[in-house]
Amino acid sequence: MATCFTRQPGLARACVLIIPLLGCFAAPSRAASPERERISDCATEAARVVGLKIYNQPDIGATTINRILEMTNRIWNPYGICIEPSTDSDAISVIISGARTGGAIDFRPAVLGDTLFSDGHATPYIHLWPANAEALAASAEIEGRPFASRSRVERDLILVQMLGVVLAHELGHYLLDTNSHSAAGLLRPTLSVSDLAFPKPGHLRLTHEQQRQLTCLDSTTSR
Repeated sequence: MATCFTRQPGLARACVLIIPLLGCFAAPSRAASPERERISDCATEAARVVGLKIYNQPDIGATTINRILEMTNRIWNPYGICIEPSTDSDAISVIISGARTGGAIDFRPAVLGDTLFSDGHATPYIHLWPANAEALAASAEIEGRPFASRSRVERDLILVQMLGVVLAHELGHYLLDTNSHSAAGLLRPTLSVSDLAFPKPGHLRLTHEQQRQLTCLDSTTSR
């Protein structure tokens, strides 16, 4: 992923740009990675519920939406964050677009998600692009086989996990109120297709500094 900005007066978008992986996806990890960082006790004492108001333009089924959120929660739950659908006025708006960005001859990396910033601060507005995710998956091979040759169940699983990781990344920008990226983990500037399709917790962690920032922001919010 890399950050890009669409400039308007006081506005910018932190975009998820995915760099296609040349080769095959790695096999999915079935167990927790030993390289996972230890989460501070402070971050796991109580869950902070983050509500999402989901606007589902391509009319993805409720079961699929729930599976996307489950993937996002796998990444954020260890930090005391629980992601849930919500209709509250302060919920984060998540637009799941039915369109694609870019054209057929556009060779820029695919934008799978973005977060809107205003005057340097994240706003509660996230955009996901499932059609771009599917196009990206279709451009790569999985274990030597084209994406289209896999069963519908396998293809759906890959797309759900891709969108769950993208949503987790964008929530990182919002929860940490930053458009910056890190050298490692969930908010690193480049993310391979394998990390999207078969996410491993150890590859998608928050850095120690990001954990500290999250704890400080939670403490300020709770006052």
